[in-house]
Parts: sequence; C-alpha cells; structure tokens
Amino acid sequence: MNKIKLFICFIIFLCLSVSAQETFRIWDGTDMTRKQKWSKLSVFLPEKPDSSGISVIICPGGSYFWLDMDNEGFSVAKYLNQHGITAFVLHYRTAMRGNHHPAMIQDLERSIQLVKENSKEYGVNPDKVGVMGFSAGGHLAGTAAIYSTDSLKPYFAAMIYPVISMEDSICHKRSRNNLLGKKYPDELKQKMSLEKNVHSDMPPIFLLHCTGDKKVNYHNSVVFDKALTEKNVKHEFLLLDEYGHGGHGFGIQPIGKATGWIDKFLKWVKEL
Repeated sequence: MNKIKLFICFIIFLCLSVSAQETFRIWDGTDMTRKQKWSKLSVFLPEKPDSSGISVIICPGGSYFWLDMDNEGFSVAKYLNQHGITAFVLHYRTAMRGNHHPAMIQDLERSIQLVKENSKEYGVNPDKVGVMGFSAGGHLAGTAAIYSTDSLKPYFAAMIYPVISMEDSICHKRSRNNLLGKKYPDELKQKMSLEKNVHSDMPPIFLLHCTGDKKVNYHNSVVFDKALTEKNVKHEFLLLDEYGHGGHGFGIQPIGKATGWIDKFLKWVKEL
C-alpha cells in the first residue's frame, strides 16, 4: 500500500473515531408518521465519563428551517465528551419539511424520555438530563424549560444566542414564521414568546448572547434575563461585547471575547 492510500485510510479512521457511536430514529417503535421518520438522535459517549452523571441533549440552530449539525451539534458534543459529559445531538423536525410547532418540542421531549429510560445503558443520571440549544435551538431548549412536565423537565437549559421573543420589535422573524407557520393565532404567538411565560418552577438557565449579534437581536436575552430575575429562577447570563463573525453562529469556535464560553458553561453546570 503506497503512502497516499495509507494517508487516506488514516483520515477515514480519524473520521470514524470521532463520529457518533449510534444514531437512531427517536419515534421507532411507535405509530411513526412519515414526517417523524426524520427525527433522529446521535449518541456521543465519553471515554472517561464524569462522575456527576450529567448528560446534555444538543439542539442545533438554523431558524427552525435547517440545522447546523456540525458547528452547533457534533463539534459541541465531542468537546463535551472530552470533559466527561455524555452528549446527544438532536435532528429535530423543521419547516424545511413542512413542520411547525409543536413538532419540535415533541421531538425534544421524546429524546429526554429516551435518554432517561436508557440511562443505565448510557451511564448517566436520569435526573440530570439537560438541554443545550443554539439560536432557534436555544428557543427550543427554553420551551422545554418552561413547558415540559415534571417527568420530562430538563435538569438545566443552556441557551446560546437564543431566539426568545415572537414580538415584532425584537423577534427573529424567519424563526417565528418557520416555528408558527404563515397563519397563527395571537394566543400561540404569546405562548411562544418565552419572556412572557417564565415561572418560578423552571430549571436553572445558562444564557449567552453578544451585543453585536446581527442575526438575533441581543435584547431577546436581555428581556429573558429580566423575566428570570423577577421570578427568582436560578440562572447565569453572559452578555458579551462582541461584533462581526463572533456575534452569532459561532458554536464552540468563536473569535474574540466569546472564546471560551463553553468552559464557563462546564464550570457552571458542574456546580449546580
């Protein structure tokens, strides 16, 4: 075998070694609809699990239309694995295939249920299943924190440069249209404006936004922080003075002042 072939084999080996150990359809075993077949969960198990038993279900962003699976999903899971945290990346339904609320939160709650039911297999604590979301995925994580019932309530919700509000003044309109559809009742708009529905019985929240975010107005997180404070919900809010490329969509590989945010998250979550 020549050097070129050896090099190609080495690259393939590396790719396989950092891939998810398992990816499965979350609605298998149920009366799965045609659209639900797209809902999948990828499992990332650390070589040396943290003794805390904490696990994280990651919801990539993409305006509730597409999903940034690599930058805001797989790369995040691999980094968490390096720090002993078991991670799951959720490929939830979006408007790309004609899905709107409540399809997305149904997928996340189903994933929480499955991780809890299979906690022994994954080596995690069923009472410490948290969620993390980016942009529109941050809104999804927040929806679970606010509305999920006790058995499906996440241990925490990490919301990274999240969509929060459905109000015209600060909302990310593309995310709103994809989540709610073209015609939606005002009642649903109010329900999905997370800042208006904060309550005291919510899990801890880790909130991150940049003032220079050109995609999702950082005031989304400002109003959410205010609501969390008023309801005495335990939370950490990092508002960073970061502009340009570093303001949104950076996953765990930002530039400038957003660098290292995930290490702050790790410190925060292990102190819960």
